[in-house]
Amino acid sequence: MLLLSQSAPLPAHSAACIGAFDGLHRGHQELFNRARAVQPHVALVTFMPHPMQVLAPDRAPATLQTPRQRRRVARWLGIDAVVELPFDTEVSLLSPTDFVDRYLHHGLQPSAVVVGEDFRFGHRREGTIPLLRTMLSTRSVPLEVVEKVLGADGGKLGSSVIREHLRRGEVAPAAVILGRPHCVEGTVIEGERRGRTLGFPTANIQSDGAMIPGRGVYAVCAQITSPNHPHYGAHFTGVANIGVNPTFTDDPAAQDALEVHLLGAPEGLSLYGDVVEVAFVARIRDEQKFNSGAALKVQIGEDISRAASLLAAASTIPLAPPAAEIEREAESR
Repeated sequence: MLLLSQSAPLPAHSAACIGAFDGLHRGHQELFNRARAVQPHVALVTFMPHPMQVLAPDRAPATLQTPRQRRRVARWLGIDAVVELPFDTEVSLLSPTDFVDRYLHHGLQPSAVVVGEDFRFGHRREGTIPLLRTMLSTRSVPLEVVEKVLGADGGKLGSSVIREHLRRGEVAPAAVILGRPHCVEGTVIEGERRGRTLGFPTANIQSDGAMIPGRGVYAVCAQITSPNHPHYGAHFTGVANIGVNPTFTDDPAAQDALEVHLLGAPEGLSLYGDVVEVAFVARIRDEQKFNSGAALKVQIGEDISRAASLLAAASTIPLAPPAAEIEREAESR
């Protein structure tokens, strides 16, 4: 997969799909499907950081994926090129005409362009789809517009809906929209080691930027994505807790932590300082306070049994494999 950080010509016969593409959910995938129908090569074109993080950071939405995750999922979905264009205040001031000239006519030079029906571009989002179609037609570049994709309940399959599900801990409905479980990737850091004391050692994972679901206990699948780890790419089932561990603390200022107990991990497995991705398959229960560590230990045992059942019932869990070569290319740019 080609990875670009500037507006350079795409490979011949490429359709450029333009958008924020946070999550690469089923709605986004419909754009990719339309692109494949008109050109043999598909390019995902987006801006980094998300424009809202520059223009209105206090209103910027929580991020569903890190750039690293998006690249991996894009490759997994069969995308041929990912273009991550820098966004800043100067870019936000480009007129619609300047936007098209810089990024399409003289930059990417795609053979086709694919956007969603709510796509806008240029300063203050003044550029409309009819205007884009007219401007592209001067270069005989066709424009494909994909209508919003609806779920079985008639609701839009969008990133904002996924975020609402995740805030409530509803990881199963979020997975339906995504087409795969929501994943959080992060570095394993030192924790309080309470799990080890209880007989259930956990990896304390600090998210690299992806949104963490609401507090609770979850059945998860985890994979090691640090390229230099001896178990790079290995998958483990597990149980995750998100919250403040109220059995041991009543500090109202405590920050939520993501802790994962891996099932069937090799003896002596060390993950400190390494990167692990956690896929949230099912919610088991709310986080709760217990009268003692012994009572919590009993509940953890029950959670593990419940997680094993849920994960077995899930059968195949679709996960984008790690891709060290993509990261090496990103670091070399």
